Amino acid sequence: MVFDFSKYAKTYIPWEDPRDSPVLHHIQPRKVSYYIVEGSRGLEMTASLDPANNQNGSPNGGSNEGNQDGKVYTLNVTRGYDNDGFNKGDGDALGAVMKPPRELTDEEASLQGKFKLSRKEKWRILKNVTIISTAFMIQFTAFQGTANLQSSINAKDGLGTVSLSAVYAALVVSCIFIPTFLIKRLTAKWTLCLSMMCYAPYIGAQFYPKFYTLVPAGVLLGIGAAPMWASKASYLTQVAGVYAKLTDQSVDGIIVRFFGIFFLAWQTAELWGNLISSLVLSNPHGAHGGSSSNGSIETYDSCGANFCVMNLNNNDNLARPDDKEIFEISGIYLSCIVLAVIIIALFVDPLSRYGEKQRRASVVELTGIQLLSATAYQLKKPYQQLLIPITVWIGMEQAFIGADFTQAYVSCALGIPSVGYVMICFGVVNAICSLLFGSVMKYIGRIPIIALGAGIHLALCTWLLLWKPHPSNPILFFVASGLWGVGDAVWQTQINGLYGTLFRRNKEAAFSNYRLWESSGFVIAYAYSTHLCAKMKLYVMLSVLVLGILMYVIVEILHARKVRRQKEKERQAALDEARNRPPEPEETDDEKDDIDDDIIVTHL
Repeated sequence: MVFDFSKYAKTYIPWEDPRDSPVLHHIQPRKVSYYIVEGSRGLEMTASLDPANNQNGSPNGGSNEGNQDGKVYTLNVTRGYDNDGFNKGDGDALGAVMKPPRELTDEEASLQGKFKLSRKEKWRILKNVTIISTAFMIQFTAFQGTANLQSSINAKDGLGTVSLSAVYAALVVSCIFIPTFLIKRLTAKWTLCLSMMCYAPYIGAQFYPKFYTLVPAGVLLGIGAAPMWASKASYLTQVAGVYAKLTDQSVDGIIVRFFGIFFLAWQTAELWGNLISSLVLSNPHGAHGGSSSNGSIETYDSCGANFCVMNLNNNDNLARPDDKEIFEISGIYLSCIVLAVIIIALFVDPLSRYGEKQRRASVVELTGIQLLSATAYQLKKPYQQLLIPITVWIGMEQAFIGADFTQAYVSCALGIPSVGYVMICFGVVNAICSLLFGSVMKYIGRIPIIALGAGIHLALCTWLLLWKPHPSNPILFFVASGLWGVGDAVWQTQINGLYGTLFRRNKEAAFSNYRLWESSGFVIAYAYSTHLCAKMKLYVMLSVLVLGILMYVIVEILHARKVRRQKEKERQAALDEARNRPPEPEETDDEKDDIDDDIIVTHL
């Protein structure tokens, strides 16, 4: 008779003193002797059940002597399982005790296309996310502060808006050709450093603002901006996947949380950049708005939705500040660019630490034309096509608050020195909401947050069409700016996170397309800036926003259906496995990243 001992499959039977084994303790009350031999089924334990022979059992069947019923019970201790504690191939009856399988070295893991990480690595990941966010905050302290003033300090012949249009036009072209190529050549970290340096010439051109200095510098900035944003987004999305693996959390929630941290810091650049400009301009040289508060009603009637660039010379509030003040501001901003690059170069870990090389190991090196095709191929995906209008809207709404709102509402009614203070409100609210929405998303989901942003911007655009700005009610400028910051925080965190979730296998191409269409929104807004009055601009923006929301709703419906199909396939696969049937082949999913299978979590 053979006992089924499968429940003790992994139990170690000590050779020196087998009586200590829980296997033997299980039958101890019933046996009188036992021994272990190499039987026909492998290692077996034979025990006589005769209490009279409790001593000196015979390995040759002698335990059967004196047994009242004449039965000898043999327990198979190897059948149906493998005891990892023994090596049966060394000639010993039981074999020598083996050590547990050793852990892979870094070199061996790398050769197998994997990489090892400790649980403590999550703190290093958070450090890298924080440093990148801080560097971008310093970088855009300079750029945002400069960009917000372009439509006011370089208003003659539309030089400021033309230079900004050149920035984003170059960014559109750069999004198609450069990010994937540059990231493959330099890796994400050094692409960040090189791209961020491209911002320096544009800031330097403020010392001598002409079409032949500002516009070429703007083109260079646009060329560098695309790979900068693509490498940043790729870095955050990649380390978010690793962090989620280390902490056993949802990848979607971690991606949005990391983007929320990033945009918290990034949006505070509005605060610091505008604070610098306002403090410098708030002196007798720049106090043009102080004497105009008693201006005629006709002067303020031309502000707000009725503002047109043709009326520029009729308002003293829009006069250019003194050159010394502009030079001082530009010098501070130029220092910020250099500092941001140094921070990235010295303190950010290369993405190769988190699987950049493993993820690219199977990617064939592409030519320039193939790179263009790879980036353009992303446009064939239905999700990408449906997200184009809302992505264009993101660019348009940022261009409006940074150029049209500051010029048509703030500068026209309050004066150029007030631009910085009003935009500080935008930056502070934007930063707080970016962090808030990034954390709240995992509890309430993405859809309610995007619905909030859409409702706020629809209401604000309608109000700005009706509002008559006047310096007697300065609080309304801050209310409009703050609410616009709430809406912008929604788009920046949720749509970036949505791209990271839907296109995890093709991060660079996806975020290049994001920047492509966001930049298109900037170009469109800046292109008609000098040709349309503020009222028409608001009508155009309302149309794009409504179209973008409708297309986004379709994306969510399609995505929900896809998730349901995947869950049904997983359920069916589990049933097939239980019935020993081969499951259906798994379809390639753009939302899954191969890097999830290449992480070895070490437990120290």
